[in-house]
Amino acid sequence: MRKVDPACEWLETNRFGSFAMGSVDRIPRRKYHSLLTVREPGHGEALNVLVDIGEYLQFSGSEDRLYMLNAFDFGDRVEPKGFNHLVQFTSNPHPRWVYEIDGLRLERVVQLDSKTDTVRVLYAVKGVQKPLRLRLRPFAACRPIHALTRENPFLNGAVQNEGPGSSEVSFGFYDKLPRIRMRVRGANARFLSRGEWVRDVFHAAEKERGYPAHEDLYAPGEFEIELTQDATFAFEAGIGQLAEELPVGLPKDSSPRTLIGKLEAAGEKFLISTKGGFQSVIAGYPWFGHWGRDTFISLPGLCLETGDVKRASGILESYGELIVEALQTRGIVCDFPDKGLILTGLDVPLLYIRAVQLHAARATRTGFSGFMPIVCRILNGLRHGVDKRVRVTDDGGIYVQPGPWTTTWMDVLTNGQPVTPRAGFAVDINALFYNAVQFAVEWAKVNDAAFAAEWGPLAERAEQAFLERFWSDDYGYLADCVSGDSKAAGAWTDFSLRPNQLWAVALPYSPLNRSRSELVVAAVRKDLLTPVGLRTLSPSDPKYRGRYSGGPESRDAAYHQGTVWPWLLGIYADAVHKVDGVEKLKQELEPIFKRLAAHMEGEGCLGQLSEVFDGEAPHSPGGTPAQAWSVAEVLRAAYLQKL
Repeated sequence: MRKVDPACEWLETNRFGSFAMGSVDRIPRRKYHSLLTVREPGHGEALNVLVDIGEYLQFSGSEDRLYMLNAFDFGDRVEPKGFNHLVQFTSNPHPRWVYEIDGLRLERVVQLDSKTDTVRVLYAVKGVQKPLRLRLRPFAACRPIHALTRENPFLNGAVQNEGPGSSEVSFGFYDKLPRIRMRVRGANARFLSRGEWVRDVFHAAEKERGYPAHEDLYAPGEFEIELTQDATFAFEAGIGQLAEELPVGLPKDSSPRTLIGKLEAAGEKFLISTKGGFQSVIAGYPWFGHWGRDTFISLPGLCLETGDVKRASGILESYGELIVEALQTRGIVCDFPDKGLILTGLDVPLLYIRAVQLHAARATRTGFSGFMPIVCRILNGLRHGVDKRVRVTDDGGIYVQPGPWTTTWMDVLTNGQPVTPRAGFAVDINALFYNAVQFAVEWAKVNDAAFAAEWGPLAERAEQAFLERFWSDDYGYLADCVSGDSKAAGAWTDFSLRPNQLWAVALPYSPLNRSRSELVVAAVRKDLLTPVGLRTLSPSDPKYRGRYSGGPESRDAAYHQGTVWPWLLGIYADAVHKVDGVEKLKQELEPIFKRLAAHMEGEGCLGQLSEVFDGEAPHSPGGTPAQAWSVAEVLRAAYLQKL
C-alpha cells in the first residue's frame, strides 16, 4: 500500500449531509473532526456529537500494560500515540485502520448509515491467543459545529439504559439537544459509567487558520468487552433511533481505478436530501452548508455527466420557486436561514437557468419544458423585481449598483466592503444573462408568444452592446467589470485579467465570434493556467496574492486575488473545446489531471479535491479539503475531453 501523510484527512457522509471526518493518525486537528456531525439535529445548527472512540487493550496477566489506539494533541505533547501501532490505512470504500499489537491484529472501519444519523465503527480482532479486555471509550463534544466547548456545570452526564440486558445506553447531555444513543453489537459488552473531562485538547489546524484552538471533551464512560477468541463486532452511536441491525462483518476494500471513477465516488458525498425532502448539494466539507451558487455550478458534473437526470430534476424543482420568491420579494441578497440556504448573488438565478439549459440536453422534452416557466419568471423577476440595486438595460445588459454587498462568486467582504469590487456591469454576470435571455427567447418563440414579444428586441440588441461594453482591441480580451456609462463623470473600466470572461466563450450562447474567443482563451492560458487550475488574477497585476494562508484577514485578501480554484477548469475546458478542439483540450488537461489525481491520493482529504490552491508553486492546497464544485467541474472537464 502507498504510504500517506498521517495528517491527511478522510471523509464519510450520508444522504442528509451529516458526516464523519478525521485524520489518518486520528489526531483531531480541526474542531470539525468527528465520528458524527449531524446536519439537522432538530435544534440549532449542525451538531458535532462525537469526536472519537478510544480503544484500550489489556491482555490477561499484563494488567500494567495498556495499549491505547487513539491520539490527542495537547499542544505541548501528543498522547496517547496509538498511531505507533498503525500498520495500514485505506480510505475506499470507507476509512479503515489496521493495528498490530504483540501478534494481535485489530481492524477498524468507520461507516455512516445511509438512512439514519448513526455512525457505525466496525471491528475485527484476529490472532487472540489469550484473554483480552477491550474498552471502547467515547469522547463527546455535543456542540454546534463552529463552536468549541469547555468543561462546564451544565452538561448532564447521567446514563440511561435503553432496555434490560441491552448494551444500549443514552445521554441527554444538554437541554433541547437530542439524546445521544450508543451501543455495542456482536459482542457481550457492559457500559461502565466513569464520566470525566479530557481537558485542553488542541486543534492545530484551527490555530493555523487564526481561530481559537483549545477545547475540553467529555468521556461519559466506556464499554467493556472480554474476548477469548477472534471476533467481529460494532460500536454504534447516533441521535434518535439507531440504525437497523446490519451484519457486523467488515466490508472489502475497493477503489475506483480511473480519475472519472474517483471523481464520481467523491461527488456522491455532496448530493443530499434534507429530512424535509429538499434536494441539494453541500458546498464543501467540513464547514459549508448547501448554497445556491455552489449547487448550480456543481449540478451538471455531479448529476448530468453521471446520467442521474432524475436527481438533477429533483434539485431544480427544490430550488425553482425559492429563487422566484427571492427575486420578487427579497432581492438578490437573500438567505433562507430556516432551510439552511444561501441564495445571495446575482449569478445564482442565472446559474440556475444554465443548469436548466444543460439539463435540457439530457432530459425528455416534457421534462425540460417543465422548468421553462420558472426560467421566464426568473428573468421577469430580474427585470421587474423589487431589488432597486439591479437594473436590466434596454440593450440587454445587467447592472448592479455599488455598495456594501457582493453579488458574484468573488464574494468576500472585509469591514463591510468587497475585497474584489465588481459592481456595475460584471462580465460573467452579463455573459450569463446574455445566454439566459437567448435561451429563453428561443424557447418562447414556440411556447410563449408574450415573453418572446417582450424580450425578443432586447435579445437582438444584446450582442453588439456586450461587445461595446466589454471588448478591447488594445488588450485583446474582455474587461472584468465596467462602471456604467463610459461618458459619465468618474466612469471606469477594469481590465484586470481574471477567468470570469471565460463564461462569454464557454456558454452555449456566446456574444463573441471565433477570433475574439481565441484571444480570450490565449490570454487566460498565458497568465492564469497552472498545474492545478486557474488563478483568479494575473501574477502581473499589483493586486496579485500568490499565497493563500494565515488568519481570516490574510486569506480573505488572497481568496480571489490570485488563488487557484480548480472548479474554473470546467469553463476553461468548455472554452478550449469550443475554439481549439478536443485534441488540444486533451493535451492541456492531461498533466493537470495527473497532478489533481496525485492530490486526491496523497494530499488534503483523501479521495477529494480541495477548494483552492496557492497561485504560486508548489501550489499547496487550502480552504475546505473537500469542495463540491472542485470535484464536479473537474469531473465535467474529464468527461468533455473524452468527446
